[in-house]
Amino acid sequence: MPSTMIHLLAAYEINPEASDLFWVGNFVPDYTNDRKFKDEIHFRNTSNRMEALRQLRKKIDNNNPFETGWLVHLFVDACWDEIMIPAFKEKYINNSACENWFVKYREETGLASYYLYHHIDWAPRIWAQIINADLSVIKTELPITQYDMDSYRERVYKRHSESNINSISLEYNEEKIFNFCKNTARKYMEWL
Repeated sequence: MPSTMIHLLAAYEINPEASDLFWVGNFVPDYTNDRKFKDEIHFRNTSNRMEALRQLRKKIDNNNPFETGWLVHLFVDACWDEIMIPAFKEKYINNSACENWFVKYREETGLASYYLYHHIDWAPRIWAQIINADLSVIKTELPITQYDMDSYRERVYKRHSESNINSISLEYNEEKIFNFCKNTARKYMEWL
């Protein structure tokens, strides 16, 4: 699972002029800290994740930007989990200098997200849309409440806006992230 700004970058590659609720839908599926529940809503616990995503694609309202954003998020996660995590895990799982590969992984994706937040020219515009989005108009059967969305949005924005402008990930540099996002956006458009 990539970090917030990586999700938003992939979404931007798909639709740079999207509505505020599309952007919200692109990061709120990570609102829960309950790993088991998060795995369920991200279809990590299914035998065929892409088939589960196809079924969700049939169920959601494609005219609902929030639900479309949610679907993009899950698609990006599936691609990231297949492409980016195995290489990182391989590098760090038996590394004596790294006690826990997953903690190191989350640290690196966080640094990448903070870098993107501070250095992508469109980030302020998208974040203004996210912060000002009226969550009360969201109509969805997806497993999230307005309270969960609002509190998660506030936490994520605070974490990014207060992050160090000089944050740099040694593992997920700008070129690697942009390449992943461009390729994933292309795959998503073909998948539709």
